[in-house]
Amino acid sequence: MVRSMTGYGEGSAQGEGWRVSAKVKSLNHRYLEIYLRGLEEYPELDLRVRDLVQKRFARGRMEVSLKLECLGEEALRFDPEAVRPYWEGLRRLAEALGLEEPSLDHLLRVGAIRPEPPDPEGLWPVLQEALGEALDAVEEMRRREGKALTHELLALLEQLEWEIDAVAERAPQLKEHYRERLHKRVEELGVEVDPERLEQEVVLYAERSDIAEELARLRIHREAAERALEAGREEAVGRELDFLAQEMNREANTIASKAREGEVAQRVVAMKALIERFREQVRNVE
Repeated sequence: MVRSMTGYGEGSAQGEGWRVSAKVKSLNHRYLEIYLRGLEEYPELDLRVRDLVQKRFARGRMEVSLKLECLGEEALRFDPEAVRPYWEGLRRLAEALGLEEPSLDHLLRVGAIRPEPPDPEGLWPVLQEALGEALDAVEEMRRREGKALTHELLALLEQLEWEIDAVAERAPQLKEHYRERLHKRVEELGVEVDPERLEQEVVLYAERSDIAEELARLRIHREAAERALEAGREEAVGRELDFLAQEMNREANTIASKAREGEVAQRVVAMKALIERFREQVRNVE
């Protein structure tokens, strides 16, 4: 199923002495980028969270915000190295000013004793549950938007097919149209031109303006995009659709440069507009 790259979800869980709240926002991006806040003190869990997100999404900017609250009693940890410089400095200052030596109260103020949270291994199951709930919500929103995108993209491809058919129907008449214009121009100029020479010019024009191959390739790319949208595959198809849109645009440009007859030119302008709208919407597809 086609999924968009925009979505939002929240989740929460409690257990093992922890309460965890998770918020995830998903935005469009060419690749998968994960921005994570809230696990600065737990680098080992940071890696697990990123791995969890990577297993579920292929493209998009994923902004993950986590709030951790310890519900159990925190152990106390004495950190002498953190306060040694302060202790020495306070002693020298006390001696210089004739004051009493620093007390434990002074050490507490500079961080000699710090709370130590429980083992992060107990935090992970709770974190995983909260994050999973948020990711489920994001995925569901991306699926809903993807369904709407699919309908819109298929409608654009259907309109493109009409334009291709119209150009293909007009293409065989280009040679005769050019012959008529050429003869009319010669008559207007009032000059005599060898009929065989005129016919050679018509043949050369027909060769230069032949768009049969471009139309065939344009149909192939259009049909491939349609199949990708209708297949309902689980893997991301955004890059494939973006590539096909580029190829369709390339063929339309070639047709525009080779066949400049009025009606065909108008149809090609309509083609290019549809392809551009298709490309813009594809940028939202995972």
